[in-house]
Amino acid sequence: MKTLVTIVKQQALTEAQKEEMWHVYKHYYHYSKIYFMERINQNTHFSLYLNNGKIGGFTGLRINTFKVGNRAQFLIYFGQTVISYQLRGQSLIPTTCFKLIVKYWKELLNSLAWFWYDALSYKAYLVSAKTAAEYYPTYKCPIPNQVKILMDKVGQYYYAENYQPDSGIVKKAINYLKDATVKIYESDLKDADIAFYARANPGHEQGHGLLTFSPINWENILMIAKRNLHRHIYFSKNKWNIFTAKRTSNFS
Repeated sequence: MKTLVTIVKQQALTEAQKEEMWHVYKHYYHYSKIYFMERINQNTHFSLYLNNGKIGGFTGLRINTFKVGNRAQFLIYFGQTVISYQLRGQSLIPTTCFKLIVKYWKELLNSLAWFWYDALSYKAYLVSAKTAAEYYPTYKCPIPNQVKILMDKVGQYYYAENYQPDSGIVKKAINYLKDATVKIYESDLKDADIAFYARANPGHEQGHGLLTFSPINWENILMIAKRNLHRHIYFSKNKWNIFTAKRTSNFS
């Protein structure tokens, strides 16, 4: 069944929804419930992934404007993300990106805009590497100077001394992940993006993150829209196959 992606303001979350979110989150992260609830308040919005009306995953969003020099930068931060095993492989994060682009199209026209996060695992990094034409850092090219300035300012502002400008790494006190599927094996390193992530963030097994930025430009928007279209086509075909199978069985 297709998973519904819906974006809500953080203040609109009910206590029942927060409890439901915690029930999913605790299976994938080493967090206390108190700290989890505190982190909810740090986000401005949430993208909820609903299956049969129940929350099977979500991502926290912090949407704001950040000034670098005299230029406004519209930033959309992704964090506190979890997707249960059953709902993976449905392009839920790219679908979230597409919905955000539609929702904030006016802001995108009036400023430079970015999706950003600190990737605690190679899978988080691949969300950009496999769905964006332009993203940083990457093995494909050096980070442009103006992008590096923005990344460093954001990193230092939100992570202070835990951010390392030379490497772009965000140091964590502990490894918060307890998802066994994010471990990098030797065979994984055949993928150039995974190999780059492993080199760029050698402390990922200790829980460190890699600051990752993707511009919301036309090239990336088209790639995200294409991914979102494929998702709808896949589920439409799946629905049709189920429908025709049921009709056939009724006449057999």
